[in-house]
Amino acid sequence: MITRFAGESRFAALCMSTAVCLAYSVMACGTVIVDASTNIPLPKASVFDKKGNLIGICSDVGELPYVARSSYPISIRYMGYATSTVDKPGQDKVFLKEMAYDLPEMTVNSRDHQVLHLTGYVREYSTLSTYTDTVLLFREKTVDFMIPAKNIKNYKGWSLPRVLASRSYYHLTNADGLDSVSNHFNQHFSWSDWVGVFNSRVIPADMRDDTAATHVDYGKYSPSVIWRRTDDNIVLDVDILADRKNREFVPAFSGFVDNRVDCSRFTLKYIFSGVYGHEVFANSLMGMSFNIESNGRGRNLNRHLQTQDPVYINTYAELYITDREYLTVHDAYKREKKPPHSEEIGINPPPEAPELQPAILSLVERVDNFDYDTPRLDKQPDRRLGTASKFATDKPDGLFKRLFKVFKHERKRQ
Repeated sequence: MITRFAGESRFAALCMSTAVCLAYSVMACGTVIVDASTNIPLPKASVFDKKGNLIGICSDVGELPYVARSSYPISIRYMGYATSTVDKPGQDKVFLKEMAYDLPEMTVNSRDHQVLHLTGYVREYSTLSTYTDTVLLFREKTVDFMIPAKNIKNYKGWSLPRVLASRSYYHLTNADGLDSVSNHFNQHFSWSDWVGVFNSRVIPADMRDDTAATHVDYGKYSPSVIWRRTDDNIVLDVDILADRKNREFVPAFSGFVDNRVDCSRFTLKYIFSGVYGHEVFANSLMGMSFNIESNGRGRNLNRHLQTQDPVYINTYAELYITDREYLTVHDAYKREKKPPHSEEIGINPPPEAPELQPAILSLVERVDNFDYDTPRLDKQPDRRLGTASKFATDKPDGLFKRLFKVFKHERKRQ
C-alpha cells in the first residue's frame, strides 16, 4: 500500500499517518492516544504504570490497552512527544504534544573527515519477570557510534552503541510483596546494547520530492515499514517481526532470534531532521526508540534464577543524539583505542528527554542512598573457599612465607 499527499501543511502529513494506522477503517472503542494539534491517533505508544513498569503498547489505531485500575496514574510515552500522565481510567482521548528537536551543530573541515562520530544519551526500562518474581531495571547511559563513509575501506567503525558511562537502578519484588533495590544484578537482561544505527537508507521514490507524504510496505499480516515525511523531517517505523528482511535493521540481533529467543514484539522508530536528497543518513538522526518483548533471554537465566517457569524479558529504550562530528580515519582510530573516562564524559540528559516519573525518581533515590559497604563488611568469609588454604598457618605472614618457599622450589626445578 502506498499513500501520497502533496502539500505544505503538517496536517496533511499527519492525515496520511492516520491512513497508515487504519484509524478510520477500524474505529477504536476505548481511550485513544492522539496528536494534540491535529487530533490524529498515534500508533504504538508505550504505557507505564505508577511504579515505572512498562505494562503495554497501544494498538495500531492508538487505542490504550487494558490497564488495571490499581496501575493508575499511568504515563504515555511516544518518541518525539512530551510524556502525558493519565490519572484515572475512562478518558476518551489522551493528547500528546509534539516536541521540537535541534540537531547539534556539525562542522566538516575537509574531505578527509569521512568518519561520523555520534554521541548519544540512552534511557532504558527493562523488566525480567517469572510467575513469582520481577526485576525492574532503569538505566541511563552515554554511548557513541563511529560510522565511516561508504567509500572508506580500511576502517569499519561500529554501529552498535559503545557504552562510555552508565548508571543502573534495580527494583526487585516477589510474590509475597517483599522488595529490594540495588545498583547491580548478576544477569544482563536488557536488549539495548544490540540495537544500533544504520549508515544510510534509500527513501522510497514516490515520496522524495513531496513535502508531505507517507509510504507503507506491508508484511504478510500487518504494516512492515512505514515512512512519514513532513518537509525535511522523516519518521521511520519498522516492525522487525512483520517481515524477515527487516532484520537488516538489527543484524546483531538476528543471532538471538535464530537461537530460539521467542520475540512477541520488536518495533523500531527513527526520527530524522534536515533530510534532503534520495537517502536518509546517520548524520541527520535525531533519536530513536524501540520496544522488544521476548520469552527467555538465554545465558542460563532459568538456572540462575533457580526456576523452571518461563522467563519474560521486556525492554523499552530511547536514544537521543547529543553530539555529532566528522573525523579523519586517524582520529577515529585514536578515539576507538582510547575512549574518554566515564567520569570525564558523564551522563547528561538532553533538554528533549522527558522528566522522569515519580516512581523512577524514588527508585533512583533509594539506590543512591543505599549503604552497600556495611552488608559486605558484616558478612563472614567462608575459609573453605580459600584457594591457598593448605598454606595457612597461625602466623599472619605464614601464608606468604610458604608461598615464597614453593615459588623458590619450582624455580630450582626449572
